[in-house]
Amino acid sequence: MEYFAKAMAELLGCRSCYVAMLSASGLEEARIGDAPADPSCAAMVERFARKGTAEDVASLEPINSRTSFVRKLIGAEPPVKSHSVIGRFASDERTTVVFVAGWRPAALAASEIPGLAHTVRPLWKAAHSLARQTPGQVDAQLWLEELTFPAIVVDQGLHIYAVNRGGRVLLAKRELLRMEGGRLAGSCASVTESLRGAIGKVLIESGTHGWFNTTVPLSTDRQQFAFAKIGAVPTHDKLGQALIVVPQFDDVQGAHCIASAFGLNWAEERIVARILQFQCPRDIGAELGLTEATVRTYTKRIMLKLGINRQSEFFLLYHLTQSPFGAGRRENWVSRPASDCRLDEEDPMRLRTAGKRSPD
Repeated sequence: MEYFAKAMAELLGCRSCYVAMLSASGLEEARIGDAPADPSCAAMVERFARKGTAEDVASLEPINSRTSFVRKLIGAEPPVKSHSVIGRFASDERTTVVFVAGWRPAALAASEIPGLAHTVRPLWKAAHSLARQTPGQVDAQLWLEELTFPAIVVDQGLHIYAVNRGGRVLLAKRELLRMEGGRLAGSCASVTESLRGAIGKVLIESGTHGWFNTTVPLSTDRQQFAFAKIGAVPTHDKLGQALIVVPQFDDVQGAHCIASAFGLNWAEERIVARILQFQCPRDIGAELGLTEATVRTYTKRIMLKLGINRQSEFFLLYHLTQSPFGAGRRENWVSRPASDCRLDEEDPMRLRTAGKRSPD
């Protein structure tokens, strides 16, 4: 529950989160933040949990009228007017989970709710998976080999400690990344410096705040767009080392991951796949036997479900679903490499634009 509380706080941009799990054996609670446990809230939490059924969908809603109740769960509201969020869902373990997160600087918009609600269960499952293995029990090399994408473990000096199969193939090509004297290097000096700076920041931030990861563009050439996801290695015995993952762009797999995470149907998934192929609505309609107007209607409906406002954010969601670190408000996007890398400046669909903001 603590892993889930941290993830929800990051996702919603909150400093505190309370989580309760109601099962046949009673109510279990966990919280992150400053609020002390308050037994007087248990009855109210149970009533809210029992309002749902085992078959109901995850609910998520802003709460502004129950401030007294919320303060007892997540602590006092800051001096500046702030907002909180309450949610409920039925887990696979036949339990009902309730969470309250705050304080947000802005209220949760109605258009954000459908997309965020669809992320709740995947985050709960990910937290369960993470909790089943304690960090000290994780073998870094075995964990690396389980990753589908190229992955490399380095320190701030870019000394290479471990590489998985995909990483060895990537380094052998010497296009995006290469190994020079046992150290990792980018395709140009500015990429190498961006990697070094991002790793240093990740190691500092992860030690004090946790759950911090960042993105570094390796190439923004339309023909070979690539970026690196960087986060701390998830083992206690590898302090001072960072994990670099280079997702491989796959529009079909990306569309499937987005559809699975947000509950899209098959027709919607096909349209997302073609958006990720840079196809315009007219070309998508011609390929799928639909009118351009129908494609635009589908696209608007999909964006509402995902809680996004721009088509470029499909690519942001793509790379968030591929990240081994998870999605959250503490994700950074490091500035693009300098001009000596000969980047494509004419491409109107530059994906780095999508990386500058995360959906709240």
